[in-house]
Amino acid sequence: MSIQWPLVFFTLFIGLGCGTFVGSVILTEWYGKAKQIRIISSTIAIVSIGVGGMSSTLHLGHPERMFGALAHPTSGIFLESTMSFLLGIAIIVYLLALRRNASDATCKIIGTVGAVLAVVLTFVNGDAYVMASIPAWNTLILPVFYLVSAAVMGCFSIGVLLARTATCDTATTKVMTAETAATTETAAAASMIKRSALIALFLQAVVLVAYLTHIAIAPYPDVTRSVTRVLAGNLALLFWGGLILLGLLVPAALMTRFYTKNNEGILVKLGLCSVLAAGIAFRVMMFLLGSSVKQYF
Repeated sequence: MSIQWPLVFFTLFIGLGCGTFVGSVILTEWYGKAKQIRIISSTIAIVSIGVGGMSSTLHLGHPERMFGALAHPTSGIFLESTMSFLLGIAIIVYLLALRRNASDATCKIIGTVGAVLAVVLTFVNGDAYVMASIPAWNTLILPVFYLVSAAVMGCFSIGVLLARTATCDTATTKVMTAETAATTETAAAASMIKRSALIALFLQAVVLVAYLTHIAIAPYPDVTRSVTRVLAGNLALLFWGGLILLGLLVPAALMTRFYTKNNEGILVKLGLCSVLAAGIAFRVMMFLLGSSVKQYF
């Protein structure tokens, strides 16, 4: 199958937006840390989801065809569009609640509802590709990978925001000692995000191995969707360079071997770029492995 670039960027930006919002809600509403990033993280999330939605319409050739697709409630496009719309509404309501200084309990409830919608939307994105006619896609491992990938991107996105906040807090602390507590809290939040990123990277590695195993044992074996093609064939550079190096080794090394308080800003930015590139690499590989079984019938 040829690479469907609009769908690559659709699922990538949806994953980035959902991961950022869920990470922000967990950190700020559930753990009560770094609440100063709530507005900017939610804004980034809704913009990312909007960009993803616009990318999706480009896949149809003519955007007006979206209305025809929405006439079929059981279609993947209908489910994705509905979940994106509901999540967008939830994030807007959450932003309004923050703007009006709503109570912590109210913000937590609204944020949690949005986080649940974000998780469902990310899973639906991956589940839309689960098809019996395409053996390499016919597994629930695919939507699980989309979930884990969103978690990885979300961790690094939140990490960038926290590093930016920490820099501002440090500068402010020089003239306002009352900000010392806020700086300490931001550092604790950054440490939590770092651990979460490493856990998410480990889970991504596990799910990636599971996906390769599925490809190896999937019915109707064919060279176009074989593990050999991925590990040593024309997809090897994409797999080893994009998924393993940029998707696992580089971000893990940045968060462990080279990570210090003095350079955390640049490292999380490099890590975010790295995992975004890996997200594109996986989606490209997925499409290139998407040959059907029609030649057997």
